[in-house]
Amino acid sequence: MKANKTVIITGGNSGLGFECAKAIAHAHEGWHIVLACRNNEKGMQALDLITSITDNKNLSMLQLDLASLESVRNFVNVYQMKGYPPLKGLICNAGLIVHGGNPVTEEGFELTFGVNHLGHFLLTNLLLNQFVEPGRIVSVSSNTHNSGVREGQMAPATYLGAKKLAYPDTDQELSRMQKYTTSKLCNILFAYELDRKLRKEEINITVNAYDPGFSPGTNLGGDGMSGMTVDRKMFEKMGIVTSTPEDSGKAMARLLLDPQLEKVSGKYFQILEEISSSEESYDEEKAKELWESSKELTSFQESNTQNSN
Repeated sequence: MKANKTVIITGGNSGLGFECAKAIAHAHEGWHIVLACRNNEKGMQALDLITSITDNKNLSMLQLDLASLESVRNFVNVYQMKGYPPLKGLICNAGLIVHGGNPVTEEGFELTFGVNHLGHFLLTNLLLNQFVEPGRIVSVSSNTHNSGVREGQMAPATYLGAKKLAYPDTDQELSRMQKYTTSKLCNILFAYELDRKLRKEEINITVNAYDPGFSPGTNLGGDGMSGMTVDRKMFEKMGIVTSTPEDSGKAMARLLLDPQLEKVSGKYFQILEEISSSEESYDEEKAKELWESSKELTSFQESNTQNSN
């Protein structure tokens, strides 16, 4: 089938993103799939493998490093020049957990917050005026954001304000897991705030947050979940749903493909089930602060969000 619409998947070369791209390609529903990948070689290998498995050639790969706002802007510029079919889907999937030290992005932001939130914040907003309605956006989060379901057994999300997360104070330094769980809270706060803005402007683009469950092999740390021994029963006792990259990838593809979800927006899905996210994730004041501070940190002018298509 000739492609008549485009979806962009960040981190589409491995784990959850790869499985999601494969499921969309396998469906043969006219999607042109753009794998947005940091590593060109791995991205092309993934593209070739998906093409081979699904017999679908409607795929492309573009380089994107979410740890560089310059790379995000360059990605959007290159995307615009490619002449792909109309953009109708964006899956913000790429993410990482820092395993040691205090690494930062190209702009000097704490790496976890910079990649997991700020990079996707800028990417999404720069792409909004490329969308042709109706469209769908998925923000990949994690139920680790919700300390209420784990009885304190994992480092709780600790929202200090966007600027403090971008430039941590040494006396308020979060643990590496807190940085991750807090970034996943930010993914939901962002999704809900974007949904509210689009509804207010009567733009027909849905925005939902997605928890894939804990999936071994998702390559969150760039070199895998190094230092973490996977014990499904342990994670289940902590209230964390476990899955496989393939099952979670298919469920994530459903958020793009399922006609019954065409009007569903501002919701939180845990694999196949729509559930409530944490109480804090519905805090509109925190969401507004995160949005405004993220605009400032990324030097984004919100007038660019108007959809002209």
